[in-house]
This record gives sequence, C-alpha cells and structure tokens, in this order.
Amino acid sequence: MSPYVLLGIAVIFEVFADSMMKLSNGFTRKAPIIGIVIGYIVAFYLIAQTLEQLPLGFAYAVWTGLGIALTAVVGTVFWHEGHNAKKIVGLIAIIAGVVVLKMGV
Repeated sequence: MSPYVLLGIAVIFEVFADSMMKLSNGFTRKAPIIGIVIGYIVAFYLIAQTLEQLPLGFAYAVWTGLGIALTAVVGTVFWHEGHNAKKIVGLIAIIAGVVVLKMGV
C-alpha cells in the first residue's frame, strides 16, 4: 500500500485517539480509554510503516500538521469549540508548511 495512504490513515487514527481522550473527560470515563489505546497503537504502527519509504522530517510534519488541522476541525464540528480568522490562518500556515516540506523532498 502507498506510504501516503498509510500516513493518511495514521493521521485519522491519531485524531480518533485524541477525540476519545476528549470523551474520556480526563480519564474519568473508562470506555473511551479503549479507543485511545487502539487509536494510538494503530497510528504509531502505521507511521512506523511509512518511515520505511518516506523521509522522517516529511512524514512527521505531515502526521503532526494534518493531525493538528483535522483535530481543530473535529473540535469545531463535534464540540463547537469555535473558530475565527486567526485559527483559520494558523491552519493554512500549517498546511502550507507541509507543502513546502514536500517540495523540498
């Protein structure tokens, strides 16, 4: 499977684990902890697989950058955390940074 597809799936599982962390309410609700563990195990396994074919700096930048962006979107959509121009500019800057890193590979 393409390392880019694996990287995308790793991002999705990381964001899933982060979302379960929010649902755990500071680990006071036990059921979401299963989602946290599964999400992070899958995410770390897949990022490790991508590192066999992609440079570390690029893969990590994509993983963290897209993870941040997608987590912000999930926060806005599911938890109504709000967004404003500064957040949007920040997300655009993160995505632009990943694109610039890719151009340098």
